[in-house]
Amino acid sequence: MTDAIAQHALKLRFSGGEAERRGLDLYDGSNSFYGFAQAIQIVVHAYMTGEIVSRATALKGAEIYFGAPRRGSVVFDIITVIEKYPATAGIAGAAFYDFVKVAFSKAVGMLNTKPETPSVQKVDVDDTFFDQLAETLEGSLRRAHRAIDHGVPLVTLERPRSTLVTFDTATSEWVNTRDENPKVEEFSGNITRYNALSGNGRAYVRELKRVIPFRPGGNFPESKRGHLTWSLHGNTISAGKELKLWASKIESARGEPKRLILADVAQVRSTSEE
Repeated sequence: MTDAIAQHALKLRFSGGEAERRGLDLYDGSNSFYGFAQAIQIVVHAYMTGEIVSRATALKGAEIYFGAPRRGSVVFDIITVIEKYPATAGIAGAAFYDFVKVAFSKAVGMLNTKPETPSVQKVDVDDTFFDQLAETLEGSLRRAHRAIDHGVPLVTLERPRSTLVTFDTATSEWVNTRDENPKVEEFSGNITRYNALSGNGRAYVRELKRVIPFRPGGNFPESKRGHLTWSLHGNTISAGKELKLWASKIESARGEPKRLILADVAQVRSTSEE
């Protein structure tokens, strides 16, 4: 390992219950650590390259290590060594920790988390990047929550002297996604973000009274993608170019809608002059 341009320290802390009395259950704990390791590798890859991958592939331009565990709360020291300039943000520690915090927070349902550093704010201008990353992280984070699902009350991902993200039963319920509901429902709303390359976007859905991520399903008509762009051009919530959205929902374990899978759309009206 030579000529590293930055080194960032993280801590993964398992607290409370049996974790402090005896340590982690070997099977549940190792599965949780493996899930967090996968998720961290996916996030660092996205930070370095601007690309979202579904597997924890070999890193290029960075390496991740973990140190010896400590007594008491089970704490693992994780060292991320950055070898080249990241594609998404600066090399400064503040940008790295901010990216990690936003990525993990959104992936476990803390949807209002906002970046604090200018370089990560530029990434977040297109909300769909972190939406897509959150969806990609779900499998790893379901595995990561295994210790929580089996008696460890709390896991925290930390930077030196402060906590980045807290994981508990509520975040477990979020990442444990129900299967896609095959029922296609009718909604109405406006497109607020749309990435024509990935197809991912966000829409304010009136029936849900909030903005929710979406992506086109496998049978979504290619000819209707222009409707998404059309609606985006009038993307205020109170007025603009409204669509009918026919979509199925993906929900968390506690029944909260997490994203929509679009089956079809249709233009409704335009309240602005064409």
